[in-house]
This record gives sequence, C-alpha cells and structure tokens, in this order.
Amino acid sequence: MATLAIRLDPQLLENPDADLRYQLPDLLAERSGGIIRDDGYDYVGPQPLMVVFLQASSLQPALACVLDVIENVPVAGGALRPGAVVAVENETGWEVVYPPGFVGPFIPE
Repeated sequence: MATLAIRLDPQLLENPDADLRYQLPDLLAERSGGIIRDDGYDYVGPQPLMVVFLQASSLQPALACVLDVIENVPVAGGALRPGAVVAVENETGWEVVYPPGFVGPFIPE
C-alpha cells in the first residue's frame, strides 16, 4: 500500500469548505474503482492547512486519478487546483509530485 496526501490551502481555494475532508476521499475512492481509500485528515501549520491522507493499492493509477480530480473536477463547489499540493510518502518523508516546481516543505513546521 502506498500513502498519498493532498494538502489544501484554504486561502487559495474558491470554496474552502471543511467538508472537503470527507467529500474528496469519497470522490477519489469512487472514481478510482476502489484503488484509493480514505486514511484520515489533519490540520498542519499556522494557517492551518488541511491534509487529506489516502491509501492506494496501486500508486500510478491512484496518482493519475488524484491529479485528474485536482485539475478537472470541482469539489464542494470549487476548483482544487489553486490550493492543492500532492505528495507521496517514501522512506525519507514526503515527496511532492504536484504541482510541478513546488518549493518548500510539504508539511510546514
């Protein structure tokens, strides 16, 4: 199982609805045909940022699904693209895979 996380910055979202923590994992599980499942959420950093954790039985199809939703599917009445950062957990921590060229820590201290 691979662990993925989507960090959402409410200041950059059109509709920063807290229900995203439930709606987004449900949508991804449905659209992925069960490859992705919910693994909880947390709030991090001083803003705070919402982080939605996901488990994936197959990493590449899961990433394709996550990126498609972020790029193309409004969730909770708004686009996720402006405020989303996606990372995959590896042996050394979190590796950011979206957006391209992202600079900074995935989980701020």
